[in-house]
Order: sequence, then C-alpha cells, then structure tokens
Amino acid sequence: MTRWYEIAVHGREDVVGAFVAGFVAARGEREGVVLFGSDLDLEPESLGERLKELFVAGSHAVLLAPEPLAGALADALVEGGPGVGVRLERRREVRAAAFTFHAEMFSRALAEGLRQALHISVPEGTLVEDLAETEEVHPEARGVDLYAPVHDYIYRVSGRIRGPFPGVVEMRRRLGDMEFVDVGGLHLEGIQVSSPSAPSEISK
Repeated sequence: MTRWYEIAVHGREDVVGAFVAGFVAARGEREGVVLFGSDLDLEPESLGERLKELFVAGSHAVLLAPEPLAGALADALVEGGPGVGVRLERRREVRAAAFTFHAEMFSRALAEGLRQALHISVPEGTLVEDLAETEEVHPEARGVDLYAPVHDYIYRVSGRIRGPFPGVVEMRRRLGDMEFVDVGGLHLEGIQVSSPSAPSEISK
C-alpha cells in the first residue's frame, strides 16, 4: 500500500500553492496529486499545538502527498523554499485518518444508498466504527410533505470512518456528496519524520 505523508510548510498558502504547482509541472505529474489540507477540512487538533496555532493564523499550509513524490517535494522545499519565502516545517507519515458522520433521512431509497456505502462499498482496510442505526416507520404519516414535522419513514445513522488515508478521504467524499449526510473534519494520525533522510520518531 502506498504511504502518504503530511508536509507542513510555513508560509502564505498562495505562495506555497505556486511552489507546488511549479514542482508538479516540472516533474510531469498530474494536477491534484498533491492535496491541500485546506481543501480536506483538516481538524487543527490533529496537527499538534504549535502547528494548530500557525494553521489557524493562516501562516501555514499542510500538504498531503504519496511516496515517492512526498520525499521529493520535501527535498525541493528545503532546497528552494526559502528563496520564495516558504520553508519546510515538518514531515509526518500519515498512518491513519478518521472522520465522524451522521445523517437523518426520510427516503428509503436514500437510506439504502447510504447503507450500501457503509456496508458494501467500503475501500479495503477502511473501517466503519461506532455505527448506530435506527429506523422508524409511521404509516399514519404516509403522503405528507418531505419537510413536514412527521414522516412515514425516518432513518438515522451515525458513526466514524477510520483507516488508511486514501480510503478515508474517498469515503468522506462519497458521504459528503450524499443528501442529508453531515461529515466531520478529517483527523490525521501519524509518525513524525524530522527530515527527508532522518529516522522517524513518534509525534507528540
């Protein structure tokens, strides 16, 4: 399985974006292969206190990239970043990602689609945890408007998706595209790498 890395960069996000765009183009990589944390709704709490403060202050960008691209990008940031006002803050191997979700649906068809996403179409290695599902059927309310206070069918579900980064991001995209499904921010778990060539250590 491909390893993914979180690359924290100190600098304005627009400058970081231009740097990454040039790096990707120079390598002939496809656009979008490097993901920005701001597009993934990352939970600042999963970045560590110092990076959380920088992230919230807007002086910091988080990138996600697969190996071997991540290592090459980290090297490029060390070598060329300071010349344009950005610098590599840290690199972490992303060991797992997670997000919470909940939904309330009044359509059996929509509920069945969500059930399939949670029970059948789950990427390899990705887990659906703390799943809580309930169904209510009220025949006396059949035929009422969708936004009426009483419905003939109600499906409620909540839980947490956890696993390898690519599968969790894909599940968050799928659920986020569904009507009446609310997804939480993306939480990352990782092991810090102090530099592209240095040994890893557990991040605090």
